[in-house]
Amino acid sequence: MITFDQERLSDFSEIEQLLDAAFGTERFKKSSHVLRNDNSGLNRYSCVARAEDLILATVRFTEVHVKDLLFDGNSNALLLGPLAVSATMRGAGLGSALAEYALANTDKAGHKRILLVGDIKYYARFGFEPVQPRYITMPGGRDAGRLLVKEPTDMPPLPLFGQVHPRWCNFDDHYMLPEGGLATAA
Repeated sequence: MITFDQERLSDFSEIEQLLDAAFGTERFKKSSHVLRNDNSGLNRYSCVARAEDLILATVRFTEVHVKDLLFDGNSNALLLGPLAVSATMRGAGLGSALAEYALANTDKAGHKRILLVGDIKYYARFGFEPVQPRYITMPGGRDAGRLLVKEPTDMPPLPLFGQVHPRWCNFDDHYMLPEGGLATAA
């Protein structure tokens, strides 16, 4: 029997193995990894699918904000990802079911704006849409074309020009980009 459960500290190494199998070591070069680095995941929203003690799928969330590059201010959000499913369960709908479960939990907790870098063909089913025509980038000025958002229509919109930063970033901070360069927060 497969159950959905909150991620536990003891799940860390098994989740890392699952992420390595799904994405390889290239995952550490992605701009979204920069946001998760030194920005602990929100374990209360990060979920796994389990069969007995075996983790079959995982989805994590990280607190971020979008810095408005034209006008001062920022918009808080959660960054969904990574979402990964074990090779033995791919194509069985487990990733979709886990994503729906996790998104329902974040919604109940009051998190209305969720960002992710991904394929609109997959994530549209959950209510995500492209951030464009707004020009909002991930660290290093990347992924503007693949950045998706799920938010209610009655929320203030994301800025026209912005950049996603870790929530802990105070805009005087610098942090490392995946290729080793230094990013400034402002």
